[in-house]
Amino acid sequence: MPFNEFEIQCSENETPQKGDCLLVPIFTSEGIAPNPGGAPTIPDYLKRLVGDRTAELQSELLSLGFKGAYKSSLPLLNWPLEGIRLILVGCGRRSTLNPSRLMVALESSLKTIQSDAGRILISLQDWEGSEIGAIVAASSAASYHLYRSREFGGKRPSMESLWLLGFKKSDALLQQIDVAQAMNRAAARAKDLVNIPPNIKRTQTLADEARNIATDRIELQIQDDPQWIESNMPCFFTVARGSLLWDPPRWIHLKAGNPTAKKRIALVGKSVIYDTGGYQVKPDNYMRTMKADMTGGATVLSVLDAIRTLDLNNLEVHAFLAATPNMISESAMVPDAIVDTTCGKKVEIRHTDAEGRLTLIDAVAMANKTEPDLMITVATLTGSATRAVGPRIALMSGHPKERDRFAKLADDVADTCQTLDVLAEDFEDIASKLDGADINNTGNEKYRGAQTAAAFVMSGIPETLPLLHLDIAGGDMSPDDKATGIACRSIIAFLLDLNARLDGHAS
Repeated sequence: MPFNEFEIQCSENETPQKGDCLLVPIFTSEGIAPNPGGAPTIPDYLKRLVGDRTAELQSELLSLGFKGAYKSSLPLLNWPLEGIRLILVGCGRRSTLNPSRLMVALESSLKTIQSDAGRILISLQDWEGSEIGAIVAASSAASYHLYRSREFGGKRPSMESLWLLGFKKSDALLQQIDVAQAMNRAAARAKDLVNIPPNIKRTQTLADEARNIATDRIELQIQDDPQWIESNMPCFFTVARGSLLWDPPRWIHLKAGNPTAKKRIALVGKSVIYDTGGYQVKPDNYMRTMKADMTGGATVLSVLDAIRTLDLNNLEVHAFLAATPNMISESAMVPDAIVDTTCGKKVEIRHTDAEGRLTLIDAVAMANKTEPDLMITVATLTGSATRAVGPRIALMSGHPKERDRFAKLADDVADTCQTLDVLAEDFEDIASKLDGADINNTGNEKYRGAQTAAAFVMSGIPETLPLLHLDIAGGDMSPDDKATGIACRSIIAFLLDLNARLDGHAS
């Protein structure tokens, strides 16, 4: 079975067996400081397993100073449960626990397992949130455990099965497990693509991945003629000019759906294969993870592949990728240039390292020709988004109802979002001062870079079209420079919710 897949079982109170690994969430007190008075309370499920050793365990936690602080963990091997690896998972205060924090706490604790695992059991009897939130958080954390030690061509750890304790089996629960697995597959595929070293990753890599996906009810079109791209997507072509001979651009379009679909959705992913910054080159520490600048493209490809296993009968979903590196050569773009766009606006190039929005403004305009009812853009677009929201999704839209619904669903599946408003001032700020241009690609306001970048991308489509813009620059890579698969879960959750709404089954 592939490394990112494993059997998920649910049980109300499965008893661990010898050789199992059991994770039990532990909470601090609700005060501001984490339980200064002593060790945390042992949950009832663990008390039943430990029996008359409960007081001894409580004393051990006190002597070790383990208080259940968020992201702390305490592994106990062969004691107090003989033959079982018990890991106490510090979750912090119960009132602050949500799917994202649960997932991070579990990921942190699973790191203590350094070898292949048999059965992993996660006690969720004390979870007070939604079933889907717990299932996605726990299964995504387990998937991360399998993935985390994998380098390109490296070892793939294995796990026999994941048991989630505290849930009664039902058809609805089994459907939620299927959703969680689809999300895991999408995140794993996206991480695979992002983590490919930049010396062997090309626009052809994304094209080949698209061909692998285009098998079952998924149509594919790839345009790799530079002259066609120059004529039809001139702003995208401007970025590609620096690598025409070494890695030519590709415009990739996939379509999944059926003739009876009620809504058409366009997913547009930034697909800059590697970003040097162009002639206004990046400092070395900012260039180190630029193999991840195509995370948006990897995301939309992976989502499209994953949803084939889900019932989205009401939706026709398209994925669009304008794939190119941003390199330096004698023909690369230069500042002060004025270039055309697919939407008809003329763009002043103020900075060659603001290239992602140049590819996206043409990509959204081309995607709009399919007449979508809603569009989602996913991009590692700005350092400003990182500074504004940290490792979360910076979510922006001119349509707050859909934006807020997306944010809620993202939180439910451990893809934490923070919404940012795009104001009229942001559109005014990207107005060009040059007579021959309409907009510029950096703006003049130094404090709202994420919002002016969003305004630039939104300028490529009509205001009436709902567009959800996901700037994932802060959360695409982990602190150890590994891809995270961010946004895959939330996009799938949004599409499932929209499909259900069209059936009248969601609020």
